[in-house]
Amino acid sequence: MQTLSIGELAERSGVASQAIRFYEKEKLMPPPRRTDANYRRYPLVAVDRLQFIVHAKQWGFTLQEIRELLMLQDANGDRAQAKRIAGEKLHKVREQIKHLTRIEAVLSKTLSECAGEGPMQEGCPIVEAIAEQTE
Repeated sequence: MQTLSIGELAERSGVASQAIRFYEKEKLMPPPRRTDANYRRYPLVAVDRLQFIVHAKQWGFTLQEIRELLMLQDANGDRAQAKRIAGEKLHKVREQIKHLTRIEAVLSKTLSECAGEGPMQEGCPIVEAIAEQTE
């Protein structure tokens, strides 16, 4: 069985060695086999697992959510649980989009109202809008 050192795994997966160690500590990666000299040796499938972690993070999943998805995968768990996790994430993403859309509208409006010159003491619509924001 071919195995990889942590450096080789980092190179193949595009994930830094420090991050790999962190994911091990966080139980996202199974503990690697150790050599007699105590060096880590990873199976080739570790590349796929790390890439899954990276992609899930890019999609906005938290480490806990990623851990849950990986546990389901490892245990051949119920798809309904994976669907629940993804559904909750979708709800959060939609809420973030609403929030960002409101921010975009306020920024756009205040930028058009701001002359971009003169002293701040005369009132800056950008600063005033931020100060008035109560969300």
